[in-house]
Amino acid sequence: MLLSEIRDQFPVSRHYAYFNHAAIAPVATSTRQAMEAHLADQAEFGALHFMQWLETQEGVRATLGGLIGATAADIALTKNTTEGLLTIANGLAWRPGERVVTFECEFPANLYPWLALRGRGVNVELLPTAALTDLNQVRAACRGAKVLAISFVQYLSGFRAPLEAIGAICRETGTWLVVDGIQGLGAFPLDVTRCGIHALACGSHKWLTCPEGAGFLYVHPALLEQLTPPEPGWLSVDNYLDFDAAQRAAQTGIMHWRAGAARFECGAVNRTVLLGMGAAIKLLLSAGADTAANHILDLGQRLADGLDQRGCTLALLSDDRSVRSGITSFQHPREEAASLVPRLEAAGILCSQRGPWVRVAPHLYNTPDEIDRLLAELPA
Repeated sequence: MLLSEIRDQFPVSRHYAYFNHAAIAPVATSTRQAMEAHLADQAEFGALHFMQWLETQEGVRATLGGLIGATAADIALTKNTTEGLLTIANGLAWRPGERVVTFECEFPANLYPWLALRGRGVNVELLPTAALTDLNQVRAACRGAKVLAISFVQYLSGFRAPLEAIGAICRETGTWLVVDGIQGLGAFPLDVTRCGIHALACGSHKWLTCPEGAGFLYVHPALLEQLTPPEPGWLSVDNYLDFDAAQRAAQTGIMHWRAGAARFECGAVNRTVLLGMGAAIKLLLSAGADTAANHILDLGQRLADGLDQRGCTLALLSDDRSVRSGITSFQHPREEAASLVPRLEAAGILCSQRGPWVRVAPHLYNTPDEIDRLLAELPA
């Protein structure tokens, strides 16, 4: 599908230049229709088609696996990114003195699950932001560490981690590589096998262009064997539709986990948003993953060039296109973010304020003309 055709699927584009995909994305018409179809079915027939819902749900699981080069068996369905990260942090067996490495610039969702482990005697090392561009520093920190937790794309600077190189470091040091994928998936292709990723968590509501309330967790089979489900529930066990299994488990003391990552699903999922997520991924991939990524990078470069010409300060950590993303954050020399963001909104241009920064995050359906509109609104 052409990018212009995908743009037609996003009604928001008729009203705004929408550059807030790093916060909450608008929903495409085909995504909304997929969710409405499920709601209509439940409204008309209740749970009559429950088994069909499960079949469709398993199809979405396969779609999510395909998005990142994994199998359906490696995917757990979650509520959000945080739940996935917590599953790893709380599912591992920890000994006092073991170490987690992460970065001080991570979004809180990828900090709190690890920081909470300090109460169990785990050492959490926060590398400085500059370490993202220094693989030797990352390698040195990973030696002896149990986990390296990093975002695919940083939420403020937009730095896109060189995950293949980082995965090689983790193989060398014997460190589990855990990735927060929400700021990159849907915009940039990622192969978890090629990158050596052991776990990846992602929510639905940013670059995957769905409402909030659904997500997924990828778990490598080697890591799976090291994890105990931290929130065991009725969906965590094999033959979960056998409701007498809990009584047998109570008598024998034995619980048989579901095969694969599905054992981390404790209870009912947000099926409506989940089905929408499957539709959204198919739409996003219809342009071709590389075509979409290059378009987003081109928009970001056009924006960065225009901001540089206007004397703005950029939060970019590198000019290397391979580590750029859809996020560009800037400070204008003559207008603060607190006044600039509302003024842009009044002009029909939606972005976000993050501290002193204006964060701009265009997606594959945005256009160069919209970038130029934003630049034209900035003080001379």
